[in-house]
Amino acid sequence: MKKIILTIVAIFIASSFVSAHPAKKVNLTYKNGVLKIEAVHGVKDPAKHYIKTLQIKVDDKVVKEINLDKQSSSLSEVTEVSLPGLKKGAKIKVKSTCSQFGSKQGKLTVE
Repeated sequence: MKKIILTIVAIFIASSFVSAHPAKKVNLTYKNGVLKIEAVHGVKDPAKHYIKTLQIKVDDKVVKEINLDKQSSSLSEVTEVSLPGLKKGAKIKVKSTCSQFGSKQGKLTVE
């Protein structure tokens, strides 16, 4: 009986992780001092399963961290951030973290 209960509990725990996933891709564009971030993260309920944080680094220095409490749509999180004055060659990295499991990073070099 104990083995059956442990098996059921293990299946329940494993099935909860199946629906948890990080963003598939993080797309970045920088134009006129504005960084546009699109974290592609398809979910059923963007109020329960969403991109929780966006950490923005410029030349490996954290310049902004955005904490979210829901996703902007069921397909992706789209956010625009003002980052004026970045010089050509600056390296931007954005790490998106899922509210349930995992993270994904996007990179861009300013042209």
